[in-house]
Amino acid sequence: MKNFLKVAKVSLMVMACALFLGIGIKAEAAPGKVTGLKQTAANSGAVAVEWTEPQGSVIGYQLEWCQDKSFTGSTYKSLMTEGNKGAIPDTFPAAKSIYVRVRAIDSQQEEGEVSSVLEAVTSPYGKVTGIKQTKAESKKITLSWKKVSGATGYYIEYYKKSTNGKSKKALTGNVSSYKLSAAENTKYRVAMLPFKKSPSGFIAYGTDASAWSDMSTMPKKITKLKFLGSGSSTDPYVKRADFSWSRSDAATGYEYTLYGNNGKKLAKGTTKVDKPNKGVVITNKKLVNTQFMKIKVRAYITVNGSKKYGPSSDYLWFGKYPSNVKKAMVGRYASDGVKISWKKMTGAKNYTVYVSTKPYSGYKKVSTTSKTSCVIKKCGGAAITTGKNYYYKVVASKKVGKKTVKSDDDWHGEFYITTRYSYY
Repeated sequence: MKNFLKVAKVSLMVMACALFLGIGIKAEAAPGKVTGLKQTAANSGAVAVEWTEPQGSVIGYQLEWCQDKSFTGSTYKSLMTEGNKGAIPDTFPAAKSIYVRVRAIDSQQEEGEVSSVLEAVTSPYGKVTGIKQTKAESKKITLSWKKVSGATGYYIEYYKKSTNGKSKKALTGNVSSYKLSAAENTKYRVAMLPFKKSPSGFIAYGTDASAWSDMSTMPKKITKLKFLGSGSSTDPYVKRADFSWSRSDAATGYEYTLYGNNGKKLAKGTTKVDKPNKGVVITNKKLVNTQFMKIKVRAYITVNGSKKYGPSSDYLWFGKYPSNVKKAMVGRYASDGVKISWKKMTGAKNYTVYVSTKPYSGYKKVSTTSKTSCVIKKCGGAAITTGKNYYYKVVASKKVGKKTVKSDDDWHGEFYITTRYSYY
């Protein structure tokens, strides 16, 4: 009986203690596992991360990092942080992986379960160099460059040079060349940045952009080719001619080819005028006044040091002012007329002579002839007379298919007939 009571008393005390503990003390659960760990920023020597706060009474976090995934060795470091984000205060090599993990800590200094390991990355250091265009197509631009150490890809930005409009973007893999989608007949400005991409998809961009480079798709066929005039401001025989044609937004310059009336090539040259639709001056010793000629033009771009040509324009026939145009009195009196003569222009079917009493307007046709001279006796139905200025011009014509091509009609000559008195 005594033994039973002794055992009963002990059991009662144990139950009382259990009851007391159950009423007076509530056990705290350890913090939950940190989730959502992700990289939010990087440069060539540092990274920043953030994460989702777990449930529980969390007063801080232990943030750990290492360049070794095992979190051992001399590069292992850690720090305590209060918030759910942190910029790791360390200096890392550029374009490298940094392994990061974090665990929550509560007010009782209890540690929660460590998060999954995040592989963060630093950005590459240095500019992309050696950028050049290697191929041009109607709607594609292929470029190449030198790789940057540690980069896993490249960010390309480009925009139309003629408009300075909205830029387009492209991300490449770990390559040294790429083909851009582009508009036809267009010049672009292109620049690049290297980047390193983490396994989770974060892209750490370099901060030092390359210089801008000009690149173009292939030029279109030149159209609207026109002959504007020839000679200098005072001399119709200067070996030059003025033309205009459609502008190419892609072109580095334009190549022209001159042909004689017989179709044989006379000369070839280039011009880099930016607005050919406003007029282009071509000076060449083969631009003579003695024959009709034709010209064709094509735009070119420069790709990796070589010229690449777009389609040539259609041929344009033209003629300068006929050569050696002269005037002479036919007889002693104005009524005898004034003879206008010129040298034959190869390719001309005929010549039309015009006369006016004004230098730049009011010209009336005198005659159309296949010869190389004409006598002017009248101007607009009225006989020419002394004491008055008259202006004349000679225009050669050539038949090309069903079209008639006329020579430069901007030039004119002048004569003035005076009266002489003799005394006996």
